[in-house]
Amino acid sequence: MTKLKKINWLRRAHSMGLSYYTITIIVVVSLAATITEIFGIGIFLPIFQFIRFDGDVSALALDSNLWQYIITWFSFLNIEPSLIILLLISFGFFLSRQVFTYLRLIYNTAVRQYITQIQRNRVFNGYLDADTAYHDNIPVGNLVSVITTEVNNAVMGIMAPIELIAYLIMLSGYLFILSLLSWQMTLLSVVVVLIASRVPNIWIKKSVHTGRKLVVANTSMSEFLVGRLRSPRLVRLAGTEAAEKNEFYQLTQAQRKHTVFSSILQARTEVSMEPIVIGLSFIFLYFSYTMLQLQIEVIGLYLVVALRLLPIVKGVISQWQTVQRFLGSIEAIESRLNVMQDCIEKDTGVKSLGKINQSILMRGVSYHYPDCGDYALHNVKIEFEANKITALVGPSGSGKSTLIDLLLRLRIPTKGFIQVDNVDIQKYTLKSLRRIVSYVPQSPQIFDGTVKDHILYGKMNATDEDVLEAAKMAGAEDFISKLPQGFDSILGEDAVKLSGGQRQRLDLARALVKKSPVLILDEPTSNLDVESEEAFKRVLDKINKQTNTTIIIVTHRLASITNADKIIVLNRGEIDGSGTHLKLLSQGGWYVKAWNTQSSK
Repeated sequence: MTKLKKINWLRRAHSMGLSYYTITIIVVVSLAATITEIFGIGIFLPIFQFIRFDGDVSALALDSNLWQYIITWFSFLNIEPSLIILLLISFGFFLSRQVFTYLRLIYNTAVRQYITQIQRNRVFNGYLDADTAYHDNIPVGNLVSVITTEVNNAVMGIMAPIELIAYLIMLSGYLFILSLLSWQMTLLSVVVVLIASRVPNIWIKKSVHTGRKLVVANTSMSEFLVGRLRSPRLVRLAGTEAAEKNEFYQLTQAQRKHTVFSSILQARTEVSMEPIVIGLSFIFLYFSYTMLQLQIEVIGLYLVVALRLLPIVKGVISQWQTVQRFLGSIEAIESRLNVMQDCIEKDTGVKSLGKINQSILMRGVSYHYPDCGDYALHNVKIEFEANKITALVGPSGSGKSTLIDLLLRLRIPTKGFIQVDNVDIQKYTLKSLRRIVSYVPQSPQIFDGTVKDHILYGKMNATDEDVLEAAKMAGAEDFISKLPQGFDSILGEDAVKLSGGQRQRLDLARALVKKSPVLILDEPTSNLDVESEEAFKRVLDKINKQTNTTIIIVTHRLASITNADKIIVLNRGEIDGSGTHLKLLSQGGWYVKAWNTQSSK
């Protein structure tokens, strides 16, 4: 690796949670394994010599300087040199090498899983901490692909250089042994291998491009799956099964194509080096016998070491290719985290908000979405009085949902400001502002779990009495009691076995158990029949009277909010009227037309 690439890898490794301390431990353990293996293999030379001289220690001392040192050490330890002792020493070194290798593999696995956990948590946390604009623009399938697939690949890519270093340490150790046996042949072998390594380098470079294409293929398939698995009924009723199957086939085929090609490149790289190493071994065997006139034990040991080099050379090239192969995944993770960091939701507040004593006031509020010239809201002035029911009505696209987002600081006004008890909401912390609000969306989002689990999602430390009280107040206790296991009944993903009204009341119970000072309901009666709608109106009145809750209702069904203390009409992003139901009927405009249209049905 060049100096620039080393710095770049170290920076990336450190940013992903791989500390210099961890890298040092792995390198030191790898070095220990290599040293013990070098000694284990090195002892083969005196073993071969001992066998050739039939155990004649005196003759060995005269023939080899190495044996003079061995005899001196054995005498110091008061041990008689023998074949068994030499074999046991060699075995001891090899056993030590296996222990160090085992420790390295276990530690590598632990580090890899630790970094994988860190990265998955960082991506998920970054997604939750990002602002609403980021959520609007990022497909869920894209994020799923990053967390499940690309993080794993990126960690493999970031750990590969450490494995590469371990292999290089072993390679250096073996080359040291070979150079002691025959520096001429070792020098020739190194030159030939360096020249031959240019061949797999072509395939290694292609791995970079293939890896990036595979990232795109994985992401596309995840995005498609998440979208289609959410809407099986729509697909079946639209009669588009064949088209969807064909598109999924194209996506899986692209994924298979890039995966197979990546494996082909890996295989080409690995098999290309084996003939080179074996060929060099045969060349050495020939020249060492005909020209260098080396002793048979030296030739034998050289061949053993040379063949032992084969998996190491393959490992060096394979790990380098892994670095290149998963570079696209590393780039994808870095890019995703950087964008999330840039889009993190800003919390400028320092004050804590416990409840609303007076009102929520919007003064001259305007908002337009990025890359959109028209205002979704324009010069809006509204007061939501504390402990009162305020309804927001208007045609689709009039800005009702945008207004709710602004109240919750999910979006920041382009112009104007919003106050709670005469204090700008920007001065309150996000946590305290949202803590006082319970929100019920138009389409209840119910996770897989029990009825009780879903209600507790509003307040994890709520008691069983709190759960039962919230269910009764939401009008959900009756149908819950009829379920097979009552509050312990499993809902399944999105509670598809419940009716629309039951899901709505269950989600309302989740909001009520929190006992927040503010309750925001988005189209709460959209899935209710007339009878259920009347029951819901009674529930709202009951909540308002018994809990002193500020209730804000967003709806297009006017019959459900006739008892509201104030009704605000939004039309094309502007206020088109406000007042009680009777007052608005006397003013004319959109409200009267909508009321007459809905009443005639």
